[in-house]
Amino acid sequence: MKALPLFVVILLVASPVLAAANPGGIAGQATAIDGTTTAQVQPPTNETIRVLDIEESSLVRSTVETEYVDLGPSLDFAALRAGGQIQTRASINRIESVGDDVSLRSQLILGELNRVEQRAIALQSDQQSAITQYNADELTARELLVEFARIDAEARDLDERRIALRELAAETPDFSIDSGRLAALERELDTFTGPVRAHTAEVLTGKADPTRFSVRTSQSGVVLSTVADDTYVREAYRGDLRDRDESGVSPTEALETVSENYPEVWESRATQNGADVVGAGNSYLVRINHDRGQLYAYVDSGSKNVFKESQTRPLDTLSRGVPESEIKDGINLTVYRTYPGGPLRIQLNESATGDPINANVTIGVEASRESTLLGRTGLDGAIWTVSPSSPYTITVIRGNAAVVLTVSPTPIPELATNSTGSTNTTTDVQPTASPTTASTA
Repeated sequence: MKALPLFVVILLVASPVLAAANPGGIAGQATAIDGTTTAQVQPPTNETIRVLDIEESSLVRSTVETEYVDLGPSLDFAALRAGGQIQTRASINRIESVGDDVSLRSQLILGELNRVEQRAIALQSDQQSAITQYNADELTARELLVEFARIDAEARDLDERRIALRELAAETPDFSIDSGRLAALERELDTFTGPVRAHTAEVLTGKADPTRFSVRTSQSGVVLSTVADDTYVREAYRGDLRDRDESGVSPTEALETVSENYPEVWESRATQNGADVVGAGNSYLVRINHDRGQLYAYVDSGSKNVFKESQTRPLDTLSRGVPESEIKDGINLTVYRTYPGGPLRIQLNESATGDPINANVTIGVEASRESTLLGRTGLDGAIWTVSPSSPYTITVIRGNAAVVLTVSPTPIPELATNSTGSTNTTTDVQPTASPTTASTA
């Protein structure tokens, strides 16, 4: 299978939303592009994993478009990164320069921490402003992605500074910073980072190939998704599902919220220890490794809703969606329909023999009347992308032969409780049966 283009695997280092999936259960074999045989997870049953998304009634704008390397943002990201490192180093030097003066050292640490917290508040305003401007057609989708990538990069730099301040505080006699405060700041900075935003920066700086991104927005929410390096990656943020009340949820309740909203994920945890929860302040992060990928779900303490998620799912673990086919001029074109922004597989085969066809595929959204070249299907006759939010047309031309198929996306597999406030699935979550890690670090 050929995916549109490379995705940089992001390891869990400082910000937990950046982990890449590592599913187990390898079985079967597949033929790679170069003809070699490789191990592959067998396709699962056609059961769709639920996702945090935007209801159609709240959707303001949606698009799918390809982004390329761009020198302007690339230079901006480099300057931002360098500036953040300089600022962090200057803060550390300023604190360390006071020597054994514990009182002054403590004041400087707290002052720097206050500045990081204030900047986190400013990033929240920046994010909402970007969504508002995009919805008002004052920003293009490309400009919105650039701004999200910038916010992502700054949030990561701020988290590095948070970690440095935590370490300086630990080295200071008779002084400490409340661990809950540090963890709450980490959770807040998580709000502005995500694997799709990070990959956007990789594309814009030329570290990854051009990639198609799906962008969907509401008044205060955004859903981003892409297919890269044989992985489907998505992230979603719903500001309307937050009330920032810090007193409403325990770690066990956060786990229950996630198990109820993602029953398929919960039931397919890689191990009984395949879920943990980290929380402080006004939200909890629940991390689950399962047999079809990885889920990071954020639960708001006040509303008790999942308000943010990121999912990474290798393509060979995905169900292929709802197929629709068209046969013409000896070409069998099959489109495995999926939900808006979901992973979309397009397959070409010889109608007579079933052999895969390596040919160019274009996609056009009905409303725009424009077509975009997706690329060639490869030796397996397949190509992956992300689904538009409205009806779209797939076109394949091979010599004098052509086949055209117009289809619509399928309904969004919405979370079980966020939209209705009542659960569709009841799951008994017992800490003794499903051990978790609850912490404030």
